[in-house]
Amino acid sequence: MKVYKIFGFEPDERFGRVAIVEFSVPTGGEPYAYLLGSFNAFNEGSFRMEEDGARWKVRVALPEGLWHYAFSLGGEFTPDPENPRVEAYRRPAYKFEREVSVAEVAGEDELFHRPSLTYLYSFAGRTHVLLRARRGLLSSASFKLGGEKVGMFLKARDSLFEYWETVVPVHGGDIEYSFLVESRSGAREILGPFKAVPRKLKAPSWPLESVFYQIMPDRFAVGIKEKELPLKGEFFHGGDLKGIVEHIDHLENLGVNALYLTPIFESMTYHGYDIVDYYHVARRLGGDEAFRELVSVLKERDIKLVLDGVFHHTSFFHPYFQDVVRKGEKSKWKGFYRPLKFPVVTSDFLSLLEKDTPWREKYHALKELGWNYETFFSVWLMPRLNHDNPEVVDFIADVMGFWLKRGTSGWRLDVAHGVPPDVWREARKRLPERAYLFGEVMDDGRLWLFDVFHGVMNYLLYDAILRFFVFREMDAGEFLNELNMLSVHYGPAEYFTYNFLDNHDVPRFLDLVGGDRNRYLCALAFLMTYKGVPAVFYGDEVGLGGSGEGMGTGRTPMEWEEGRWDGEVLGVTRELMGLRRKSRALQVGLFRPVYFKGDVIAYERVLGDERVLVAINRGPNLVKVELDSLRDGLFLEPASFIIVGPKKALRYPLQGTCEHC
Repeated sequence: MKVYKIFGFEPDERFGRVAIVEFSVPTGGEPYAYLLGSFNAFNEGSFRMEEDGARWKVRVALPEGLWHYAFSLGGEFTPDPENPRVEAYRRPAYKFEREVSVAEVAGEDELFHRPSLTYLYSFAGRTHVLLRARRGLLSSASFKLGGEKVGMFLKARDSLFEYWETVVPVHGGDIEYSFLVESRSGAREILGPFKAVPRKLKAPSWPLESVFYQIMPDRFAVGIKEKELPLKGEFFHGGDLKGIVEHIDHLENLGVNALYLTPIFESMTYHGYDIVDYYHVARRLGGDEAFRELVSVLKERDIKLVLDGVFHHTSFFHPYFQDVVRKGEKSKWKGFYRPLKFPVVTSDFLSLLEKDTPWREKYHALKELGWNYETFFSVWLMPRLNHDNPEVVDFIADVMGFWLKRGTSGWRLDVAHGVPPDVWREARKRLPERAYLFGEVMDDGRLWLFDVFHGVMNYLLYDAILRFFVFREMDAGEFLNELNMLSVHYGPAEYFTYNFLDNHDVPRFLDLVGGDRNRYLCALAFLMTYKGVPAVFYGDEVGLGGSGEGMGTGRTPMEWEEGRWDGEVLGVTRELMGLRRKSRALQVGLFRPVYFKGDVIAYERVLGDERVLVAINRGPNLVKVELDSLRDGLFLEPASFIIVGPKKALRYPLQGTCEHC
């Protein structure tokens, strides 16, 4: 039986060690095949397989652990037919639930440590040290540095391993250290000595001080009253960049100091993820002149600007792909895409495309005719780029650099998990170090961090938030384990993840909790006080609900009639943003759990002498929480939170905000 094969282990600067794993599956006449998995959100594009005799094969370097995978064979989702180990895999964060195959990737060591970015790293004046053990092996562990011995605590566990951690002050240069462990059987062992300099993540510092606000320009505000729209019948609301400029006071008063815009370039749709021209701002949004004005205004307010980069695919109407449509094999751009055969569309397809039929009707009719090229999620409008072509990599790096020179501060990369990591790695080398790069990775982001992106859209955190705050599928202890597993896997990169409750691809969080303002604000309080870069989606601050169906449910146009705003949500959001902006402990401080039981979570964020205590009750009952740091404990009303800082306390919904020294 041929299942995945492990071709040894290699030292790795990020994960200590990685396994070289070959996945393969018998061919069956498919035009192409991709490896899918929890490492790329089960998305085509990033790990393309090659034909080797009668099999499709690909090798991937994976951190040790349990991985879930499947194949896309000519676009058909297929679990490994030769692997008997299958199980249901569910991620509410991106609505994935299917039976998939399981790969157990682990060496034979019962204990493991190697100096690397996830096992020995310094951040914000402290050094984190981790030790991995087989699950259930150890009863205790200690870290010995010089003549000092420090106890380690059990940080997190998964189905294979347990992770022990200690945090010590930063020491200059090399440190020599070892581990003293005791197994549950009573046996004692020394692991080490090791000699190394604790690793440091290379990343711009400004995101750590940022509170992001995401805008879909078409849905935010109309500044230009009369404009020509690309497609009649497409769901345009008519917002533009001038509309953002006209409401800049709203953003500044809210506490926003970083703006992320969904695609602003020439395209045929309201959402802009089908780019026709990467070097010009869409005329419907005000064009290049409106962009220059926006950059100028944001600079005056000291608000950073991050753009959305769509480099997994282009528009069908992009000039390069139109050349392929017209010239077929003779097109000089055929290597930019993934054609399956020529012509890439039939004459019937082109005839229907040219008819004066309402756009939505035409769009669906064309889908029925089919096409001969790889696409993004079977959307004919979005042909997939050929990321094996060095010219495509050059194109990506050039576009990103072009806009960074024009006043932007970073990029959010769309469908990042559908593009090979090496493509992003190479593009990043050509960009200034000040640029903040974070990718859309809807599942485990480890393969897309450290030397690929500074951060990812933190869908794993969002998944845990949904399961704790919305669906109540886990208790506080299980939630803490999920948080700590993220910390184990992402190390210092966790502080650079883009954290959210809402974005343009998910339902509004307020809708998910049934319009319960208190439960929403509890989740927001967690987001604003946890590790990572917090973000608010436009309208969240005024209690905007969702509308429509499918991907558009969260894309309701912004409400500008203040009489319809939820003033309480706005006030608390402003308070939380202000607290985050002012507190260095919330930005980079140590996360210290103090109480995680049942419906209640309580933790401290600590940096030097600054401490911020956060306590949240997601449940329906009044709870008294006994804390060592507070003599009389805390009383938490149902769906409430308390945040106590050095100079201020924020209590919701009991007493609103109050000064607390």
